[in-house]
Amino acid sequence: MPEHNQFNQAPPSFIFSMKKQSRLYMLLREPLLHFLVIGAALFIIFYQINDIQTQTDNRILITKTDLDRLAATWLRSMGRPPSAQEREQQLKHFIREQVLYREAMTMGLNQDDVIVRRRLAKKMEYLFNDLSFIPEPTETELSSYLTEHASKFTLPATITFSQIYLNPGKRKQDINKDAEQLLEQLKETTVAIDTIEMGDRSLLPYEFTAQRKSEIAGMFGTAFAVQAFALPANNWQGPITSEYGVHLIHISSRTEARLPPLAEIRESVSREWRTTKQQEANEIFYQSLYQRYEIILDDDVANDAMVSSE
Repeated sequence: MPEHNQFNQAPPSFIFSMKKQSRLYMLLREPLLHFLVIGAALFIIFYQINDIQTQTDNRILITKTDLDRLAATWLRSMGRPPSAQEREQQLKHFIREQVLYREAMTMGLNQDDVIVRRRLAKKMEYLFNDLSFIPEPTETELSSYLTEHASKFTLPATITFSQIYLNPGKRKQDINKDAEQLLEQLKETTVAIDTIEMGDRSLLPYEFTAQRKSEIAGMFGTAFAVQAFALPANNWQGPITSEYGVHLIHISSRTEARLPPLAEIRESVSREWRTTKQQEANEIFYQSLYQRYEIILDDDVANDAMVSSE
C-alpha cells in the first residue's frame, strides 16, 4: 500500500490555513505595517491632546510623578534626597518654568528658534525609535545581511615587523648608501643581532605587533604603509622612505584580511541589522509624515536649486 506523508493526508482547509499563517507572519514583520498602525495611533493621540489642551490652556496640573522626577534629578545631582524646603523650591521652580513655557508657546517664540526646532525634531526621532517594533532577525536574514555588508565586518590584514631608522638630518646625501650597506650587513648575518643598536635613535618604536595598514599609515604615511604591506616576510627589506626619514624593516608575520563566520560575530551582525532596520522603519514613518505637507520653494530658493543641479 503506498505511503503518504501527513501533509498529503491533510485536508485542503488545513493547507490553506497554514499558507495564511505564513503570509500573516511575513506581514507582521513588515516595518511599513508597524508604522501605519503607529501613525494612526499617533494621529488619534495628537488630536485628543490638542482637544484637551484647547480646553485646559490655563490649567497646569502637577502630579506626584512630576515631584518624584524632580526629587530623582536632585538625588542624581547632589547625591542625597532633597529636604522639605528644597522640594518646595523645586516645585516653585517647576511651576515657574511651566508658566513661562506656556506663555512662550502662546507667543510663538519657538517658531524661529533653531535650537528648539532641532530638539523637537530629535524628540520625534526618539519617538519613532520607542514606538517601532523591530523583530528578532532570523538566521537567513543575518546570513544575507552579512553577505551584503561583508566589508563592514571584514577583519583587515595586519603585519608584525621591526624597523631600523636612518635620520636624514645626520646622514645627508649618504643616507641611501648607508641604508644599502646596512641592508647587506643584515642579510649576510646568520646569527641573531641586536638591531636596536643599529641605525639612528628616534622616538619611534622598534617593534610593531599586528598593525593594520591604516594604523601604519597614520604613523609613517600612506606610501610607507602600501610598500610595507607589499613586502615578503622573514627578510630585511628596504630602504623605505617615510615622513621621518629612511627605514629598513623586517616582517616577522602577517595575517590576511578575512570575513569571520556568522557564528563568530553574530552579536555585532545582529546589532547592525537591527540598526539598519530601525533606520529603514524611521524613513518609512518620516515619508508617511512628509506626504502630509506641501513643500513650496520661493523663487530665490528654486533658482538656487536649479543652478546647483546643473
